[in-house]
Amino acid sequence: MLAKFLSALLYLLSAVAVSSFSTDVDEERLIGWKGETYSQRAAEEWSLTVTESEGIPWIETVSWNPRVFIYHNFLSDAECRHIKRTAAPMMKRSSVVGTNGSSVLDTIRTSYGTFIRRRHDPVVERVLRRVAAWTKAPPENQEDLQVLRYGPGQKYGAHMDSLIDDSPRMATVLLYLHDTEYGGETAFPDSGHWLDPSLAQSMGPFSECAQGHVAFRPKKGDALMFWSIKPDGTHDPLSLHTGCPVVTGVKWTATSWVHSMPYNYDDYFKTAADAGEHDGEPGACTDLHDQCKHWERMGECKKNPAYMESHCGRSCGACEPCAGADDLACINRNREKLGFMVYDNEELDA
Repeated sequence: MLAKFLSALLYLLSAVAVSSFSTDVDEERLIGWKGETYSQRAAEEWSLTVTESEGIPWIETVSWNPRVFIYHNFLSDAECRHIKRTAAPMMKRSSVVGTNGSSVLDTIRTSYGTFIRRRHDPVVERVLRRVAAWTKAPPENQEDLQVLRYGPGQKYGAHMDSLIDDSPRMATVLLYLHDTEYGGETAFPDSGHWLDPSLAQSMGPFSECAQGHVAFRPKKGDALMFWSIKPDGTHDPLSLHTGCPVVTGVKWTATSWVHSMPYNYDDYFKTAADAGEHDGEPGACTDLHDQCKHWERMGECKKNPAYMESHCGRSCGACEPCAGADDLACINRNREKLGFMVYDNEELDA
């Protein structure tokens, strides 16, 4: 009888121990089911894992005023190279929007840039779908992807990205395609409101332009998102930002502006081929649109010289015919004449 009692007691004790262990494990997995809101141990273990593991994507909150976030390892090296190589042939001196809505050159912006259609190819489309997943706004709310290249001394002065209109740019996502040696930070000159004051030290060293402000130093593969519109729908004045001058090295970025409503909705579904456009090297003195010869006969070379010389150089007689793709001296002469950036292939692969 005693033996049976002891045996039953041991069974009950072992069951309690297993139940207790199981409950601890379940509670760790199901934070909040008894009202808990946070597990310090779990948070520390997760943070340690993502910050010390190279290449793992993770999101970091930088500031709430303005709302700024970093998505570390957002792009692969291959995606960075692809975007640079796709954009480089068409890159010209960047412009700003003038008082009459036209594009004009201004010393506030001294980079080179171009736009890539949202559905240009599967790689670009995949990247922008990832942007959509992060911003929680569909890809058709984005503008075409703007790719910029800054050399030493080049910058983009303090500016706002959005105005309050029917469909404002509510968020900006900056994709960093290249490691910059020093300078070139994205800085918010009216804000020093770091989420954690230690970030000012850990995210540096910063150039003089970015010191004392919420800022981010370009790192290849990372993405920065900030919101120009507050949750209540009003404009956030602290979203004023600047692209600091590059001190050493170069800076490559791709910008996706996200609107509150679909942007040029019909155009979103067009690929470059649908629009009659061809990838190519304008410096090789080729026509990059199906309609170039027709437009030349209609007098467009004189009516719209900026576009026609860039995309229809051969039909407009605006460039020197080259011997082939290896005739780099000729290609670069044409690029300089037509206002295009002369680029280094090794830089595109860095």
